[in-house]
Amino acid sequence: MSTVACPNGHQSTDPDWCDTCGAKIGGSPPSPQPPSPATTSPALTSAPVHCPHCTELNPADALFCEVCGYDFTTGQAPPAPVVTTSGAPATPVASAVGWIVVVEVDAQWFALKGALADVPCPTSSSSTVPLSNHTALIGRSSASRGVRPEIALDADTGVSRRHAQFVRDGDNLTVVDLSSTNGTYVVAAGAEPDDATAALVPGMPNELHDGDRVYVGAWSRLTVRSSPA
Repeated sequence: MSTVACPNGHQSTDPDWCDTCGAKIGGSPPSPQPPSPATTSPALTSAPVHCPHCTELNPADALFCEVCGYDFTTGQAPPAPVVTTSGAPATPVASAVGWIVVVEVDAQWFALKGALADVPCPTSSSSTVPLSNHTALIGRSSASRGVRPEIALDADTGVSRRHAQFVRDGDNLTVVDLSSTNGTYVVAAGAEPDDATAALVPGMPNELHDGDRVYVGAWSRLTVRSSPA
């Protein structure tokens, strides 16, 4: 029995229609269809987002607002900082104890947190800031945002604009984390920080004593000292 080839190359005993694919014998082979283009999702762009609490523009993947500390994950507003009456001049605290803060670059803290700044640890330096008023803001200055910390750590980019705050109440001194991005850490006098050192709970005052050290950012160490006023 003779066979013929269909347009698709099959051998068929039927002279009119292919036994295999049903194509008409003598017809033109079907035009090959171009492959369907792969369905690809356009690259997602990470657009900055405005903080719903202070309207500051933040990176799309930010967990906390850099300016006010708003929690993008939980929607929790930052704790209200303790401040003096708006527009009123700061009044020195009447106390029998005087407090100062010694601000230093700490290489040991940089070994733990240096990745926060992405810059080398600066050379050793030291400065002293008296804590004579009710509060003292720890942070980085910003003229455009009106942020002027009493303890300005402008070179340490691991520090938030409004990072933490010292609060004096009579003879007592506390430090409060203001929902900073990288946390505030307290180490008792005579101890050293390590990987197990826990960050303070934002908004919760932590009492300080003479010689205690407060660590923030990538290399900043703040040692509090008390003396009779």
